[in-house]
Amino acid sequence: MINVFIPHRWIYNDYQIISDLLDRTKYVVRDYSVPAERALERIDGRYNVDPQIKNRILMSSVIVVSNRPGNSNGMTLDEVRYANSIGKPIVAIRIVENCNTNFSVMGIEVIPRRRDSLEKWIEANVK
Repeated sequence: MINVFIPHRWIYNDYQIISDLLDRTKYVVRDYSVPAERALERIDGRYNVDPQIKNRILMSSVIVVSNRPGNSNGMTLDEVRYANSIGKPIVAIRIVENCNTNFSVMGIEVIPRRRDSLEKWIEANVK
């Protein structure tokens, strides 16, 4: 079993795309993300990353994110930066064509949106 956190914004369907991709892998996944039906009631704006989200990231063994946040600044990218700062393995799935340097600066690999690519990455990077 792998524990996964998927940083995302509700205005895109990236969460569903990544969740569906994970469901097709050979792994049993425990999802610590925040899907719409379990949305957090409050986000504490005093923090760069809400403590509730930090806790979910801490419980995760891997962070799987769309390459979309690499194109802008915002809450999702802050979550990825936090996960990176505590040494969580992070992989970005190519959902949009363009991706600026935010992910490459953090050493985050962007892989194709394919089951076999994700399985190989997890095998190589998640202990």
